[in-house]
Amino acid sequence: MRDEVKRLDEDSMENLSLKETIRILTRKHLEEHNGILLGECVSDPGGVAGTIPESSNVIDLPMTETAGADIAVGCALAGRRPIFVTRFQDFMLMNGSPIVYFAGVYQPLCGISAPVFVRALANDGFDATHSNVLHSLFMHFSGIKVCAPITPGEYKQVWNCYLAEELPYYVSEFRDCYNNQLELMDEIVPGAQLNVFGVSICRMRIREAKKILKQWGIQINIVDIMWLKPFDAVGKGKVLKKLPLGLVVDPGRSICGAAEHLAYELMMQYPGSHVEVLGVDDRIKTPSEVYQNPVPTAEMIANKVYTIIKGRIS
Repeated sequence: MRDEVKRLDEDSMENLSLKETIRILTRKHLEEHNGILLGECVSDPGGVAGTIPESSNVIDLPMTETAGADIAVGCALAGRRPIFVTRFQDFMLMNGSPIVYFAGVYQPLCGISAPVFVRALANDGFDATHSNVLHSLFMHFSGIKVCAPITPGEYKQVWNCYLAEELPYYVSEFRDCYNNQLELMDEIVPGAQLNVFGVSICRMRIREAKKILKQWGIQINIVDIMWLKPFDAVGKGKVLKKLPLGLVVDPGRSICGAAEHLAYELMMQYPGSHVEVLGVDDRIKTPSEVYQNPVPTAEMIANKVYTIIKGRIS
């Protein structure tokens, strides 16, 4: 069974999937660094999509929602550097208060650190309270770093940054990325007609859309965004110098969300550029045909790109 890789040293983590990488990093933290992992149903068979190892430091919390984050903050104050797992990001609406109003403000106000590592899982196609991506909400509050890693290397980078700092982290994870073994690089090509900036699972779907667009005679640049807050608008937006036209694609709702904020930051850093957004529509989403409101698919992204380019040409 591949679970044996959990005994490997971190330096030997080659050719592993994202979920295997998370499991190894978690195992080392729990068994070697006095860490603790908390969440509802986190010790069930399969360990939350194969990301959680067996350990006495894995604690199942009762189904109380609001209490779980309070316990995690308490563990952080006690020096345990807790990993707090929420199986659905929707539940962070209830669990968010202790993170944003306590963990996020202890350090600047009191000089007391509460570094909670929040693993907020997302997916699509479930009901209205289990299918949402809420990293935009936590970008609003100070004292919290927000990111959306989808590759093994990115997750190791995020984890090492967390261990080196005294801040709470909100790590937006998308379940469809857990089997990914590939590292992704920005794709800048000659003759591109649009810069497409992707977040989370949308980064993979943009690459699928690129194949569709190529058949239509359209070339795009792909720029990957992993750090949402802080966001390096200068570095990520440098492609706008040559081609001042862009699209930000995010798996959350676009209205008042991460996509709009990132687009604004890009345009502020590169005056004269025009950056549009694509995300989930501002309406309810369920699996039913009537209320389907999916995370942008490759086809949706391709159609949006085509519409933008066609509109600029006409």
